[in-house]
This record gives sequence, C-alpha cells and structure tokens, in this order.
Amino acid sequence: MDTSNANNTDEKVKKSKQHKMYYFGIKKEQIFYLLLADVLYALALNLFYVGNKIAAGGFAGIATVINAFIPIPIGVMVFIMSIPVVIAAWKIKGGAYTVMALATTAVYSLIVDLLSFLPTITDDKVVAVICGGILYGFGGALAIKAHLSSGGTDLLAKCLITKFRTLSIGTLLMMIDGAIVVIAAIAFRDVGAAIYAILAIATCSVIMDLMNKGFNRAQMFYIFANQNLQEISDAILYEMHRGATALKGTGKYSNNEKEILMVVVSPSETHILKEIVNRYDPTAFVILVSANEIIGEGFEDTNLTETVQEKKMLDEMARK
Repeated sequence: MDTSNANNTDEKVKKSKQHKMYYFGIKKEQIFYLLLADVLYALALNLFYVGNKIAAGGFAGIATVINAFIPIPIGVMVFIMSIPVVIAAWKIKGGAYTVMALATTAVYSLIVDLLSFLPTITDDKVVAVICGGILYGFGGALAIKAHLSSGGTDLLAKCLITKFRTLSIGTLLMMIDGAIVVIAAIAFRDVGAAIYAILAIATCSVIMDLMNKGFNRAQMFYIFANQNLQEISDAILYEMHRGATALKGTGKYSNNEKEILMVVVSPSETHILKEIVNRYDPTAFVILVSANEIIGEGFEDTNLTETVQEKKMLDEMARK
C-alpha cells in the first residue's frame, strides 16, 4: 500500500475542511453554542410561551400569534418569514454570511418543531414569563457567544444596522419587538397579552445582560513593580501569550520615574498573572480593575455595520 498517497489524500481533505471553515468563519465551539441556544429557545417557546399566548417578540412571536388562529407549526412559520430577510442579507452581508444564516435559521426552525410535542407545563402566565424569559435569555447569551445568527429578527437587525448606523442592535431589536407586541395585543384583543410579552422580553434582556457580562468581562491589571519588571513582562508575553503596555509614571513622594505595566486578561487567567508577579516581585503594588467588555485582539472583535461592499473595498485598498 502506498502510504505517501494516502497521507497526501488525508492532508488534502484536512486542508479542504480547514478552507471551508475559514471561508465561513466558524468553529466547532460556535456550532455547539448555537445548537444549545436553539434548544433553549425551543424549550421556552413550547413549554411556556405558545400555550400561554405570550408573543415575546421576534419572528417566533409573530408565529405564536398566527399559530393561535391557524395551526401552522411555529418553526415552519419562522423559516418562511426569514426567507425575505435572508435574501436581503445576501446583498448586504455577502454569500458566506447568508448561507450560514440560512443554515442556522433552518436548524432553529427544525429544533422548535421537533420539540413541539412538549406540553405547556404551567397555566400561570407570570411563572411562564419568568421561566420562559430565563431560558430565552440564556439562549440569547449563548447565541451571542457563538457569534452566529439564528435568523429571524436578529438577522433583520444586523441588516438594518448597516443602514441605520446611529442606532444600536439593542435599539433596533427593541423597536422590532415592540411592534410585534402591539400586533399581538391587537390580534388577541388583550392588553394583558402585551404586558406579559413586555415582561417576558424584559426578563430575557436582564438574563442576557448578566450572562454577557460574564462572557465578555475581563480583568485589567496595573502593575507597579520595584524589581524584575522586564521578567514580569516577558512571562506575560511568552507564558500567558498576552500583550502588555508600559506606561510612564512619576511617584510624587519620591519624584522618581518608573514604568507601570498595564495588562488585560480573562477572569480565568487572573490567578496566573498574580503568580507571575509574585514570582518575580513579591513587593509589587498591583491594582486590579474589572472591565465589563473588551473588544480587540484576543478578546472580542465585531463590526456589525460593515457591508460586503465595504469589506471588498477595504480588501482592495489593503492589497494596493
């Protein structure tokens, strides 16, 4: 058997898979997070929202209203409503982004309908609002962690923000969800339905905010070392693979100039940095500051307003 040909074939297959992953810009972890988010969305809808006629925003909210009058599966309705948005996304965000959005929308719709056999476990709408909001909030936070769209109004907001750049994603979603809540109140002829929907959206938002702070937060260190500053810096660079910035400072009591290291790490790396500082300078003065969100290399990098045309222009300018 020619092992060299077999190895070459395996290498080509591996490179092909890597190329596809690079083209779509996704990782296995992202897929896992999004699938888990879709399951939580589906549980919130089927266990709490649909049976209690709680239209908590999104295309799923519109589908819940339609389902109350016409027995069309929620997932099917969400997918149908998402098609025009996906077509618009093709022109705004490009082919790769849109193919992924279509795939994730299909998966979301499928999971919602596969779990539609689950019964509504409570008739108490307050309990349904709280429990459904918690599940939906956790799902939303995981979807943000995945950096992938489940389609629906989430994708619609990401398309609209390229046109309305003075607004935020949160503001656009609030406007869209608000309109859906009004539609639900009119369709059900029940102001209470609108109130419960607003409470569900608020619960979901609170949970998402709490979860996102946990996902994106970081710890910022200011290190005032009395000795071995270079060794501390090298350990941060080569052991932790984190960057460090040297700031110039002057002690007003001693009037001596000294360098201050500023380092940003994730919460799980905090103990490592403390150990490094203690190893090289047990007398160092360290200030630890919590940061709610860090955007940049090694943390989070999002450019929601960029369109595919702008990306092509920037790529052409970079090549020149």
